[in-house]
Parts: sequence; structure tokens; C-alpha cells
Amino acid sequence: MWFFDSITSGFQHPTDPGRLQLFRIVFATVLTLRFALSFGHGGWDRFTTDSLSTHLAEHRFGTTRARILIRAYRPALIIRTVAAVTLAAGLQPRLSLALVLTGAAMELLYLKSPNAVRFTLLTGTCLLLAGDLGHGLHIEHQPSTANTWAQCLLVLITADIYWNSAWQKLRSPQFRSGLYLAQWIHVYDQVKDLLPHRRQHAVPGFVRHHTGNLT
Repeated sequence: MWFFDSITSGFQHPTDPGRLQLFRIVFATVLTLRFALSFGHGGWDRFTTDSLSTHLAEHRFGTTRARILIRAYRPALIIRTVAAVTLAAGLQPRLSLALVLTGAAMELLYLKSPNAVRFTLLTGTCLLLAGDLGHGLHIEHQPSTANTWAQCLLVLITADIYWNSAWQKLRSPQFRSGLYLAQWIHVYDQVKDLLPHRRQHAVPGFVRHHTGNLT
């Protein structure tokens, strides 16, 4: 298996650089969509004068640093979205990737549960360590050692994240019994009419009836 061959060879085992180049295109395309969608649902107006996000930022960072974040927020949204597009297109991929990661890291300052951001930063950092990110939409398949180290890191980090997630679920009686799902659906059924953007959180009625009754 190439993974173990790469480790035993000190990461000098040739791999197909096209694998990481294709991952770069898919990674950047997904982030382009995510960043573009972040303009909606109040994302553009997150730090308006009287918003809860502004109040929490001032409480967490102090007035001066919160103002810096608020002023940089909207330009950062635009820059990171453009950078994600140029990364997908293979235009200055290393610089584009650095801007994308910086823009994604900004979310750590205001999101309550930034697990997806951490995964983005980890995988993006692995890409940043690659020796050949490619140019444009062309994908090369001539074996080389340029991306061996980065590819091994990506596999290791992804496997570790999913294994740890599965291990935590296996150790949770609440998850294994279905109680977690039942409680979530039950609470959702009580508050669904109060949620903004209800279509985004829609759960069919028969699912709520059969899985959220706490029996």
C-alpha cells in the first residue's frame, strides 16, 4: 500500500501528483460555495451596530480589538471568496490558499462550534505543504515525490478525525440507544415555528412523530 511504502521510504515513494491537484480543485470549489453562501442568512450583516455578534465580540475581545474585527469582516468575506475561486482555477494557488485559510480562520473568532473550520484549516495546511499544487485546471499524472508528504498527512488527519468521531459515538450510551436523536427531534418539534429560515431546518412530520416522541 502506497501509504506504508511512503512512510518506510521516508516519504520518498513516488505518488500521483494529480490526486492532490484534484483535491485542491474540489476543496476550493466547496469553499467557494460555502463562502458565497455565508453572505446570506445575515452573514453580511453579522456585525451591525446593535447585533448580538457585535456585543459578544466586544465582551470577548474588548472594544478596540472588536472594532478591528468588525472593520475587517466584510472585506475578508470578499477576499476569501475571490481567493477560493482563484484557488479552484489554479491561479497563484499557494497565495490563494494562504488567503483562503486566513479567511476561514477568521470564523474561529465568532462561531460557537467551529469544528468544520478546524477541519478546513487542517486539510488546507496539508495542501499548503504540497510541493506541486498544479496550475490551472490541468491535472498531471507523472509520478513524483512532490506531494507524497502532504498526501500522507491528509490521509492520516482525515482517518483520525473520523475514527475519533466514531469512537466517541460508540462510547456514548445516549447515542447508541437513539436517545440523542429522539431528544433533538423532540426539542426541534417544540421550537420549529420560532426558527428563522425554517426551510433550512425542515424535518418531515412523520419523522418528528415517530422519532421525537421520547418513548
